[in-house]
Amino acid sequence: MHTLTDTKKRERIAIKVISVIALLSLFSWTMTAFAWGTSDTTVYFLLLYPVLLITTILIIANKRFAYFLIIVIAIFYATLLNRDIGDFFIFKSYNNVLYLVLALPYFTLLTLVPLTTSYLTATSKHKRFFVTTAIIIAISFPTFAIAERYNMNYSDNIFIDAEINDQGQVKLNCKPGFADTRTFIVTTNSSKIADQIKKYGEYYQGSYFLHNTTIRKNYRFSNLKSVTLTKVDSNKIVPELTWATDEIKGDISFLKP
Repeated sequence: MHTLTDTKKRERIAIKVISVIALLSLFSWTMTAFAWGTSDTTVYFLLLYPVLLITTILIIANKRFAYFLIIVIAIFYATLLNRDIGDFFIFKSYNNVLYLVLALPYFTLLTLVPLTTSYLTATSKHKRFFVTTAIIIAISFPTFAIAERYNMNYSDNIFIDAEINDQGQVKLNCKPGFADTRTFIVTTNSSKIADQIKKYGEYYQGSYFLHNTTIRKNYRFSNLKSVTLTKVDSNKIVPELTWATDEIKGDISFLKP
């Protein structure tokens, strides 16, 4: 029969090993954020990694306060990675590299939450409550990451080649970029949209080029439900124009997040 001390020793060793795995697996993600990161969360990744490094060293040195700190760090990281994990599950599960650089550190960090809680509350009469709460917290992160994709809006920038015929019908040829061959087509008879295209577009050989056009994409999990035209550069389109998926003709594969 295992004693309490034996259980704590095993948990302590597991925490050390998992912390090192998380540290090593997050290195690639942190370097990518450092080299290419442009989002609002980039600075947090760059600040958290050295804190994780120091905390891991302190855990190896058996400093008790470091065990409390690793729980906080794990929750911070899980919060920052949750959106990427949601996109990974829904859109990019085929990408084997992301299993190593995203899924591995994410789940190792979440594992630390209940495991470290168990270690810290080993002698507490309320241990079951604390551990159960920690498990619920850990499970809630990936659950929420997937559940919120039921109705999710994504913003994107595309290039539009707009044509306006004599009857006022507007045909929008939408692409990822000017020279890209992937195109989907939507149409509208809105005179207001036609006026704004003429105002904001660059006229060339019968077409209006709309660079840096902002669209909003509504997805139900991995299924595109609608596309909404919102801005041309910094100019808002009023009223915003929305097309359901069955109104869109052509290649929409590039719209996936």
